[in-house]
Amino acid sequence: MKVYLLSPPSNDGSKRVREGRCQAQEGIWTTLWPPVSMAQVASVLEEKGIAVKVTDAGAEDIDEKGLEALLVRFSPDVLMINTSTPSIDHDLTMAALAKRLLPDVATVAFGIHVSELPRACMEAEKALDFIIHNEPEHTTVDLVDTLKNGGDFSKILGLTYRDKDRIVTNPPRPYIKDLDALPFPAWHRVDISRYVLPHSRRPYLKVTPARGCPYHCVFCVAQGYYGKRLRMRSVESVMAELKYDIQRYGVTDFFFWTETFTMNRKFVIELCRRMQDENLQVRWVCNSRVDTIDEEMLSSMKAAGCWMISYGVESSSQEILDRSKKGITVEQIKEACRMTRKAGIQMTAHIVFGLPGDTPASIRDTVRFVRKMGFDYAQFYCATPWPGTELYKMAKQYGWLIPEAPWADYEQNKSVLNMEGLTADAVVRLRQEGFRSFYLYPLTIWRTLFKIRSLNELKNVLGMAKSFSMFISRSNIFLFFIERLL
Repeated sequence: MKVYLLSPPSNDGSKRVREGRCQAQEGIWTTLWPPVSMAQVASVLEEKGIAVKVTDAGAEDIDEKGLEALLVRFSPDVLMINTSTPSIDHDLTMAALAKRLLPDVATVAFGIHVSELPRACMEAEKALDFIIHNEPEHTTVDLVDTLKNGGDFSKILGLTYRDKDRIVTNPPRPYIKDLDALPFPAWHRVDISRYVLPHSRRPYLKVTPARGCPYHCVFCVAQGYYGKRLRMRSVESVMAELKYDIQRYGVTDFFFWTETFTMNRKFVIELCRRMQDENLQVRWVCNSRVDTIDEEMLSSMKAAGCWMISYGVESSSQEILDRSKKGITVEQIKEACRMTRKAGIQMTAHIVFGLPGDTPASIRDTVRFVRKMGFDYAQFYCATPWPGTELYKMAKQYGWLIPEAPWADYEQNKSVLNMEGLTADAVVRLRQEGFRSFYLYPLTIWRTLFKIRSLNELKNVLGMAKSFSMFISRSNIFLFFIERLL
């Protein structure tokens, strides 16, 4: 039995992250994330003695012709397709492509979109045999075992499948209780040299210390994919994975990949203490909420190698934060910024434009707020009503959705919401304006240049600026300037 895990090539030349709630192109970071979900599924299959191949086509610059050759060469029994909402229509065509080359291959899709809309996806692509709902590890093992040995698909929890002319969705699978029991991601199946930090170009890996999110932000799909309850790994397990990755892969840069790394204070303090006690020479970043940190925690994180924290700020308007059910206050944002700067940790602000209640004035206020708070970086997104979010339900209820918009437009650099007083086109223009206003702000430029430590880093930053300028500047002046420097 052989299983091929595929993140498909795009039909437009873009490179894409397909990772649970994160469904985006490379964006302002001009880098891709290591595909931890595929590496994790590969590890549980290898543990069962299954031959596995992993291809992240975008990162590896593989087009459909190249993929065809790889499929024929590996000749898998099962093709598992990693999917996302904006790429879903093209992602699902991989099932037909595989069946044309290998008529007996079983085709499987996983990801947040197919988990939320399984019937629609199965009806749209007749060559698709199965859909795995939510976190894929245990369902994948059960499905592969059933395909290998014969059995009853109706007994596999968390699965949608075809039964002759019917599409059947089984009861949901409980979320994995013991995350420590999962083997470490099979990064040896991935070309990790493809995933590098944008400034230093050093390779980095993801480590997942927890899954689940108890918060109720209207724009996020995290709860649907990983559940509402926080499930933690042990400090011992995370430490063991870090040491394993350092020893086997020679990587010392990490992204602690979870919805909110700082949610469990005891875990963070203990992990940072262990990293210091064992002199683990690593650099790492994480996601956080502004209401989950304090000075002691930040000091411990800095001492253990944390150099940047990404905060979900979303807006500087308390009314918009409340309507979005973010559960934080503007004062908490200000205090988190103060404490993080004091700890000497860099900050990234994640901002969403076009949330319920937003206006051009509130969006511009938010950009000015982010500049004033001293963020080192900012990511500006268009509010996207992903299927499975409360925002999607609200948009359908109030008639905000652009009816003819394809799934490809459900993308965070586009908008499909026409709300009262704020059109989709206006949100896109304001997002471009926000990027220009923040990244061409003299203090932002100064902070960026001040962090550069070598000529190579300067060249990397200028390369990022060139890519960045292609979608923030309506003229070629900024791009011309960067090209002369390069």
